[in-house]
Amino acid sequence: MTQNKRVAVIGAGVLGLSVARSLALAGAKVTIFERDHIGAGTSTTTYAWVNSNGKSPESYHHLNVAAMHEHQKLQQQASSEGRWLIKSGTCEWATDAAQQEKLHTRVSKLLKLNYPAQAISREQLKTRVPEIRLEARAGEIWHFPEECLLFPTIFLAHLWEEARQHGAQLHTNCDVIDIQENEQGAKLELANGEIWQGDSVVLATGRWSQALMASLGLQLALIDANQPNKIACGFIATTAPLLTQLQTNLITPALNVRPDGGGRLLLQAPDLDHLANPAAPPNAEGWIGQEMLSRLRRTFDNMDSARIERIAIGQRSRPADGLPGIGYVTPQRRVYLMVTHSGMTLAPLLGRLGAEEVIHDRRSALLDDFAPDRLLGKSAQDFPAFSTLHFPAAQ
Repeated sequence: MTQNKRVAVIGAGVLGLSVARSLALAGAKVTIFERDHIGAGTSTTTYAWVNSNGKSPESYHHLNVAAMHEHQKLQQQASSEGRWLIKSGTCEWATDAAQQEKLHTRVSKLLKLNYPAQAISREQLKTRVPEIRLEARAGEIWHFPEECLLFPTIFLAHLWEEARQHGAQLHTNCDVIDIQENEQGAKLELANGEIWQGDSVVLATGRWSQALMASLGLQLALIDANQPNKIACGFIATTAPLLTQLQTNLITPALNVRPDGGGRLLLQAPDLDHLANPAAPPNAEGWIGQEMLSRLRRTFDNMDSARIERIAIGQRSRPADGLPGIGYVTPQRRVYLMVTHSGMTLAPLLGRLGAEEVIHDRRSALLDDFAPDRLLGKSAQDFPAFSTLHFPAAQ
């Protein structure tokens, strides 16, 4: 019975806590194992832009749109004071003629898919963001009103609290070193020598998924986020509090900028991401920080005294073809994998759909194109490059 089903969730990031919450709400006995602490991985080094802005193919676009709705529903139903989701919308424009054409083509495709987008005037943007500085050669400005920004730590707190209230247990600083399964269930061996036994295991370990899959004798095709790679790594800069009224998400030619509370801004410069090396995170006062500040001052008024407090390197969990891997990976169907980019957008929906499959053996049609089989027994080199697709880096 569902009430007696014992499920281990490995990983306490946004995906792990989302599926743990949904499993606990369904009555399963949930135990979460986290090698460090809640949100220690990618979930707290992210720009956290909830969107489906140009994500391909169409099945992936529709999955992200459904997830956007799931996010808003979850926030609306929350009984606590926590507000992790802001329906900020996104404004985007380009200055280079080639980039303007790419933006126009993408918007045309989005409009055909009924994704809300509208052109706004320079005056309308200036009214929304009075401090903005727009170059004379800035092209058409597009507004995507349904897109949201997320505060990851508040979201993680909400997910964990609801999971805890429904009986989930959390073990932090607890490393899983081996997974086994048979017809009767699954078993985990922990680094401290303890053993967990139950019915099912959910792997929500992001960029660390390959190691645990290897314990099952399985190879998983992921982009290596420990190596310099603009597809898997990127700079996230946090400013000190600034004189700005910005409450929307801006994708500008030089910089991605979003509010981060209390006058702080998060900054991204995707064209610099090829310089991101996880083994050598930059100093906030170094060249990367100074370049971001220079771009920020060209984009906004009131930035003369701006400074960057911190630059982190976000290491993204990217399957080799850029698409999610969600589903069972072992013959006895005891081990369920959840690995994806766009985790901040997809987490609430994938958490619910994953829990339904684990508990009720009921798979949503939304997941039809995202079974992990295509990623098994292969390496990243077996897949064609997908960097030409428009995968927003900031998700």
